[in-house]
Amino acid sequence: STTTVRQTTTVTSGSSPVVALSVNTSFLTSIGGILTLIELILGIIVFSLCYQYAGGHSGIFLLLISFAYWLVSFYIVFSAFLSASGTLLPNTFFYFLFHVFGIILYAAGGIAVLAQLNRFSPSGTIAAGAMGLIAAICHVVHVAFIYKGPKL
Repeated sequence: STTTVRQTTTVTSGSSPVVALSVNTSFLTSIGGILTLIELILGIIVFSLCYQYAGGHSGIFLLLISFAYWLVSFYIVFSAFLSASGTLLPNTFFYFLFHVFGIILYAAGGIAVLAQLNRFSPSGTIAAGAMGLIAAICHVVHVAFIYKGPKL
């Protein structure tokens, strides 16, 4: 006697489309991802302080630099979070140059804002310049991790 087994698969479809959303948290929990999140937060803080307090050409320069850097950092975090296969961006030369120029531009902007201080400058201007220098230091650490890798 022979036994035949048949398998039936039923597929049901409804009228509403289902969107499958895949998230990738491996970049966000890595050292590079954490540093990128810190750079994003620092960029928003520097931008807010410059917008509120820092005037003059150096304040506008730091405002524009911080805006550009926190926006690109947001794009990097967002694309890494929604990438199903992980991001290849941290392995590119663009990413390295992004952080090298972040060091130069944030340091120049922070120093320029702090150099134009006088006794009537609001404390927010001092904070904007100091946070710009802290953002530059964060980019230095990021470049060190990119260059040396996990051996650092």
